[in-house]
Amino acid sequence: MLLSNPFTGAFGLEIDDLSLTLIQLVPHKPFQKQSYCSIQTVRSAALPPGAIVNGEIEQPEVVRRKILHLLGADKTYKPLRSRWVVANLPELKTFIKRITVAIPTVDLMSEDVEYHAAKHLPFEMAETFLDWQIIKSGNYSTDLLLAAVPKSISDSYTYLLEASGLNPLALEPESIALSRCLITKSKVYDGEARALLNLGQTHSSIVIYDHGMVQFSTSIPFSAEIAITAIAQRLKIASPKAAELFFKTGVRFIKESSSYLPVIDKLVTSLVEKIKQNLSFYHDHFEGANPITHITMSGSLAELGNLTIILSQKLKISSAAANVWKNVLTESMDDDKKKRGLDMASAIGLALRAAENPLDENV
Repeated sequence: MLLSNPFTGAFGLEIDDLSLTLIQLVPHKPFQKQSYCSIQTVRSAALPPGAIVNGEIEQPEVVRRKILHLLGADKTYKPLRSRWVVANLPELKTFIKRITVAIPTVDLMSEDVEYHAAKHLPFEMAETFLDWQIIKSGNYSTDLLLAAVPKSISDSYTYLLEASGLNPLALEPESIALSRCLITKSKVYDGEARALLNLGQTHSSIVIYDHGMVQFSTSIPFSAEIAITAIAQRLKIASPKAAELFFKTGVRFIKESSSYLPVIDKLVTSLVEKIKQNLSFYHDHFEGANPITHITMSGSLAELGNLTIILSQKLKISSAAANVWKNVLTESMDDDKKKRGLDMASAIGLALRAAENPLDENV
């Protein structure tokens, strides 16, 4: 009997501006039953500010040493035997979009894809690594899913992983990894779409998932760093105190400081407007767009006090923090790790691909 995944022990590694997260899952394929994954390893490490800035690796040796730490090179952790890895590309530096070209699928050539992709890409084609997939064939037109990243970014991430002794099986946009984690694998989303809202420490993004795939994604200027800086400046307090106040209070009024809520309210109002713009863009520019019936949230700010309630009210769409472990068997996981999982959504998505079939883009 041949194994469906020849890369035994392959794991997911999320590389973020301020942290690294390594997750290793074990695939189980019981006879005549639904396959599933269980958790083998969950490890994370903080990165010093400046090591990676807006997705660009500024201090590769610092990041490399942290990766080796997670792999067990310094004996802090039990050494990982596998060197097969599926890693992410930074959302701020990637582009993903579904397009339709007026060329029959049987006549479509790579040159045609590049020509039409160039009309949409925010990067120069000569400096871009472009991947594409046919998602709907036709006699008169073809629907494609484009994924692109500057070659300099792709090369720097590949070099970092190889310099750490790893064999990268795949590098994929954060939005793809997020969807694999946040979309319920066993559910059929018939006639409805999902918005995936990832609100993080240094950046945020919104991903539209419809017709069984990611349709497009974009960054949103909202993050913990932005909020904490605004609070510190307005209230004239140190950043650590502003961070403590922000995460403790959320989007609420506090008697101790009447200036706090207006600062947060301005940021949240801007967030709501950006979400509205992107939802309208999807419905206006994508043929066959289904209504978005729910906003699934992940990231360190997904459970920020009162935020889901405000988004649900302002957008008139139910919004809630995700169960990021729903596609993974978690019987052996303690409650603390389950709660921390909201900021691990991308890493979980990468680990799922690594465990099931790292060379299959459709996993």
